Amino acid sequence: MDAVALKGVERRLGDFVLGPLDLTVPRGAVLAFVGPNGAGKTTTLDLMMGMGAPDRGEIGVLGLAMPQGEVAIKQRCAYVSPDLNFTPWGSVGRALDFVRGFYPDWDQGRCERLLREFSIARNERIASLSFGARIKLSLVMALSRDAELLLLDEPTVGLDVNARLLLFREIRDFVKREGRAVMISSHQLSDLERLADHVAILNKGKLIASGRMDALVERYVQLEARLNTGGAMPVLEGVTVLARDGARLSLMLDRKQDVPLAQSGIEVLRETPMSLEDIFVALVADKSVPA
Repeated sequence: MDAVALKGVERRLGDFVLGPLDLTVPRGAVLAFVGPNGAGKTTTLDLMMGMGAPDRGEIGVLGLAMPQGEVAIKQRCAYVSPDLNFTPWGSVGRALDFVRGFYPDWDQGRCERLLREFSIARNERIASLSFGARIKLSLVMALSRDAELLLLDEPTVGLDVNARLLLFREIRDFVKREGRAVMISSHQLSDLERLADHVAILNKGKLIASGRMDALVERYVQLEARLNTGGAMPVLEGVTVLARDGARLSLMLDRKQDVPLAQSGIEVLRETPMSLEDIFVALVADKSVPA
């Protein structure tokens, strides 16, 4: 049973339309959920936690349907978002004690360890915390529980290098526990490429690529090439023009496509691998803008 199963999920917010979205997150996986600002990542995560309802489709989390299983889903999931606000509780300790009361899976020993490692004190006033420290507090609350699914929306915003490394260590330890899964949205693509084993790329509300991280990175390659026809660059399925200078071309090739490069007058000069960030930038580029 997958940790997350979205089937035909759609949500309209003004002029923005999310979906239809079909996405699964296997148990034992860390999924990098990436996309430009406004792509619909936060909307998707909010829907999974019952903050809003889809106009169409089915949301399954840990084998439970949303909204019917909303209470149980929230008891078994931990959610981190920059929008969470704990200021009304005054101090760090009061906020932690309040949240702890809702979750039987709370590990107080782990909580105290995380407070030390993230350099947060129980007596600190939440209103006086920096933005990064508030993110750390939210992470402590999530990681102190023995949840089955971590939903992390931009959890590295405002974190220094040491805090990011600590978070990644905790994620790796978390997913080692049987049946756990993590879904993390972040703009730190180089970090996600090392951390995650699955990836889903969202753009303008549509899922444009998903699957295992290693398979996605192997699927695309960058080509330095020459166009020998002297004319316009032919439109080829599976080829994205990254840049052009006269007859010289920089292309992204989808290896899943059987592309007749030589027959189209394209001479490949060099082939280089692409990082997740390279692939992401090419896939979400505005295709209406000529290369």
